[in-house]
Amino acid sequence: MKKSRFLLILLTIVSISAFSQVQLTQYMLDGSVYNPAFVGSEKAICGNLFGRQQWMGFEDSAGNNVSPRSFIFNLQSPIYSINSGVGINVISDRLGYEQNFGVKINYAYRFTLGDNHHFGAGLALSFLNKSIDFSQLVVEDPEDPLLKFNDKESATFFDLDLGIHYRFADKAYAGISATNLLQSSREIGNVRYHQKTNIYLTGGYYFQLTEMDYKKLYLIPSLLLKTNFASTLLDVNLMVNYNKQYWAGVSYRLQDAVAVMAGANWKGFKLGASYDITTSKLANVSSGSLEVFVGYCYPIKPKIKPKSLYNTRYL
Repeated sequence: MKKSRFLLILLTIVSISAFSQVQLTQYMLDGSVYNPAFVGSEKAICGNLFGRQQWMGFEDSAGNNVSPRSFIFNLQSPIYSINSGVGINVISDRLGYEQNFGVKINYAYRFTLGDNHHFGAGLALSFLNKSIDFSQLVVEDPEDPLLKFNDKESATFFDLDLGIHYRFADKAYAGISATNLLQSSREIGNVRYHQKTNIYLTGGYYFQLTEMDYKKLYLIPSLLLKTNFASTLLDVNLMVNYNKQYWAGVSYRLQDAVAVMAGANWKGFKLGASYDITTSKLANVSSGSLEVFVGYCYPIKPKIKPKSLYNTRYL
């Protein structure tokens, strides 16, 4: 009973007050998850998939596994003819007895100043269907009229995201985005759910530790700051990358978890995995979080315009 009451409290906190985006440890492998301005920056057609099991082993009073499970699929491509990038994110997220299914359509306009300064400005139109199976909740007073719902109720939210992205050569990047700008709200059961505006700030730098062209070692610090002005989360990461093919690193999420991660690139394929060691009070009822990433990019180059040829015979 205590665990069920705790789950109900957890559902309320996460759904109403906290961040509506899925929590990811390896977010740096696909920046478009949190910022539409990253779309098209890879100069390739890319398909990426995240799978995450949060707080493994978390159960309700009946022994059912109610730990959050999330999947995110992203497909994106540059459109060189209009200096743009387009993409789509498909998100499936389950938290206890709550199920979320979302789609985001991303667009970014990209431009370059000089040879090294690359910019992107993006927007995303989002659709989210949120459903809650109230029949699975265990409550102390089943006759309470405030807790009488249909077995399953749902609502649909529409919203708007905006973002800016900057990259300096292959050495540094930064971005800022705002999601759920319309702050749409719907009623599910007797509870009104609000999509709070979230701000995401990202940044990273590639320190090259070796000078040999065939054996390059990089140290990459990065961060992700998330806030909805009611609560704030900070991820601080440090990764080592060899020849931009293999990487390993650690991450610290303030007041939440310490994580380790590793991955590799091979002929366009990208594989990654991370494990979070929970440091909050949830460590007492779970055994950490596991996340995997699978991606593939097919490089595409802009068409080179043929040079005009002039022949004096036709003058």
